[in-house]
Amino acid sequence: MDTVILKLYGPHKFKIQKHDLFLPEINKREYKDLTPNEQKQPPVRNYLRRFHLQAPPQGKYIPQVDVLETLDKPNKQVKYVMIITFSVPKLLYGNSVQEVCDADFAKTIAVLQHTLSQAGIQIEKKNLMDARVSAVHFCKNIFLPKHILLQDVLADLQRVDINRTVDVTTKETKNGGQILHLYSGVVERVFYDKVTDAVRTKNKRKDKGQMDYERTIIDEYGLHNKEIFRYEYRIKKTQTVERIINATLGQKPKTYITFRDVFSPELSKQVLLQSWRELVGRPENQLALIGPTDSYKLLQHIVENAKANGGAHSMNHALIAYGLTCIIRDHGAKEFKRLIFNHWNPKHPERLNKKMQSASELTKELPYSNGVAFVDGQLETYELITRQYLHNLLL
Repeated sequence: MDTVILKLYGPHKFKIQKHDLFLPEINKREYKDLTPNEQKQPPVRNYLRRFHLQAPPQGKYIPQVDVLETLDKPNKQVKYVMIITFSVPKLLYGNSVQEVCDADFAKTIAVLQHTLSQAGIQIEKKNLMDARVSAVHFCKNIFLPKHILLQDVLADLQRVDINRTVDVTTKETKNGGQILHLYSGVVERVFYDKVTDAVRTKNKRKDKGQMDYERTIIDEYGLHNKEIFRYEYRIKKTQTVERIINATLGQKPKTYITFRDVFSPELSKQVLLQSWRELVGRPENQLALIGPTDSYKLLQHIVENAKANGGAHSMNHALIAYGLTCIIRDHGAKEFKRLIFNHWNPKHPERLNKKMQSASELTKELPYSNGVAFVDGQLETYELITRQYLHNLLL
């Protein structure tokens, strides 16, 4: 896990002692203090005022803190909501090359409480533990062996597509093809090289946070010549956080997620694996990610499977599957579907989906490309990146 956004609903769950550290300087109002327009009109962006913490530099990682002044019009009350945004590994270690685990929860709470107190924000540990999670990024760093290049893995993943119902709006590579970003509004899948990203200038980095300690650990362990494949699965909306995590934990669908919930045993691994399987397991993506295979051997494999399965029109099924596999593997699932749906109605993809499903079944024994297969295996193993892990790389 990396970035987490917590919400605490005042007034009793937090106390601000240094009002002047906020911009604008924070002050509390009652309903009677509001202007007539503020009392009558619904607040813009669901809040009346926003206060942003501008803590003086402390030489260490500081969470982003915002306080929203909101209006409870039916009860004629002014309420305050604190939003805390931070990277858990950066809070603990000053970098996100190292990874956190389930057992780090108590330490995370202690460090978070102390760091906030340094900025004049007092919050009881229990309130932090039970704070509501409105967004969370599950992440995994994977060291690639020398024979697998990150650019090749990204090139493979560029050929995938996601279901139209997920509403993918962008899919692009940036900074020399080192970042692949699949955006869907409520979740994002981001793939990039962690080392390369860390040594870029801030305006070109995918990670815009403080990076001094990140560069230090890269220097300390000689990681400049290593490629770290980073997969981030970013869940950005409260309802989506609830839907995904509750399903994983076997809880009721609308149970709100607390900070302690995201440290549940094996949760990070399960969510990341599930998100990865959803991506690579779609029939068209299975075809897109097949490793290099001689065209004749590919056809032979499909024909033999089609013949073994029997049924009417097995030869037609084999030839259709071969054509679909070749075009999707060479040009990507998204480009293929764009071509087809430019000429036929995209609102009824059932027949095309059925053909792609049949093709994936006839090619299912064929392995992924080496890079995708390696990432798949590493996500399944889920070995934590710790200082001991990094020390072993030097041996």
